[in-house]
Amino acid sequence: MKLFIAIILGRLANFMSKLLKHEGSVIGGYYALLVDKNLLKKIKFPKYVIGITGSSGKSSTTELTAHILKKCGLSVAYNKSGSNTLNGITSLIIENSKLDGTFNKDVLLMELDEKHMKELFKYFDLTHLVITNITRDQPPRNAHPEFIFEEIKKAFKNNCTLILNADDPFVKKYSIDHKGKIITYGMSKTNYSEKSILNNIDGAYCPKCKNKLNYSFYHYGHIGNYSCSKCDFKRGKLDYEAKKVNIKDRIMFINNDKITLPSSFLYSAYFTLAAYTITSELGLSKEKILYALNIDTIKTKRLNIYTLEKRKWQMLASKNENNLSYKQSLDFINKEPGIKTVVLGFENSSRRYTENDISWIWDIDFEQLKNKNIDKIVIIGRFKHDLLVRMTYAGINKNKIILVEDLNNIIDILKTKTKGSIYSMVCFDMEIILKGLLKDETDKN
Repeated sequence: MKLFIAIILGRLANFMSKLLKHEGSVIGGYYALLVDKNLLKKIKFPKYVIGITGSSGKSSTTELTAHILKKCGLSVAYNKSGSNTLNGITSLIIENSKLDGTFNKDVLLMELDEKHMKELFKYFDLTHLVITNITRDQPPRNAHPEFIFEEIKKAFKNNCTLILNADDPFVKKYSIDHKGKIITYGMSKTNYSEKSILNNIDGAYCPKCKNKLNYSFYHYGHIGNYSCSKCDFKRGKLDYEAKKVNIKDRIMFINNDKITLPSSFLYSAYFTLAAYTITSELGLSKEKILYALNIDTIKTKRLNIYTLEKRKWQMLASKNENNLSYKQSLDFINKEPGIKTVVLGFENSSRRYTENDISWIWDIDFEQLKNKNIDKIVIIGRFKHDLLVRMTYAGINKNKIILVEDLNNIIDILKTKTKGSIYSMVCFDMEIILKGLLKDETDKN
């Protein structure tokens, strides 16, 4: 009876939240757990309970994995809204369970917050866990990569199959002690890989013995092919390897299967590879997996292309407090042809806390903006003067920089003081604001 009441109340709370124009993706779980704190122990879970976590890439990996699973004929419940902590996952589960607690889909697929996983899996177990990467991300909340490594490790048990991005030494470290099945994926050297990088801030040292790692190449950050000269720790042979990655033509090969990439970003090769790996490991039809990836595809979040007076405006959603997310955007902009204008800025450092620590902007390689094809850098948002200081230290010519004091003027500034294609490299919240201003301009015309 307690379980029944908890599910009913949780669903009602979610319904009322949506009625009030909210997402209704968290509050139901909160009230359901107030009624029955052991609710999740009573759910009859499906055969596949899959988690996807990591510092970045988990949303895209979850979305694509759900797409493939559906095309393979499985019914899937997943947290499309991105609510990935205890209350959000509980809401997802009660919305997809019968009143007796029987989960009514073939697959429970969860994007998981890496710090809060251990609270969730006190109540039930994962069958599979995909770990995309562990990087410096949201430092006031997540501290450092070693801390997040331990937080994730506390969440899964030895009966869980781990799907590991072995290009990341922090992720590969899980293979040392895990007694369950381990599947690895990664990417061979590409035309975009580098022999050395300016600053490997996260993975310079062996996570096993703490001696310096040797890299034969880097894809970006500390992601690449590494080995330790002092112990046996290395990337090693991969179960699933992406080869012949061609970002321009948006194709790659995974274990000899030709795959179409969702976008011209290297990160899209990683989340596509992760989704291919987990769905292949479930034993699903290769024909249907390839159909979902190559023919009936999905649109990536980063392909937000608009027009301002016949000029292309591409909005690149970049994750605050994560230097590798910005690195992907910078690399993409520099590879694009022609004269360019870049828009930077944010109102708040984080949605989750109020510290507004901005030390992370010094981890980002803004020196890449010295590219001669970048005509103007337009800086917006509450922290525009902090970004201006960062641009100064990066050696950016001050004549290339425009500070926008009133965001309502940005459309006129872009129209009259800049030229070329526009690339905004901002966080998700600021992107929503820019879309609204652009829509107002379009409606006027």
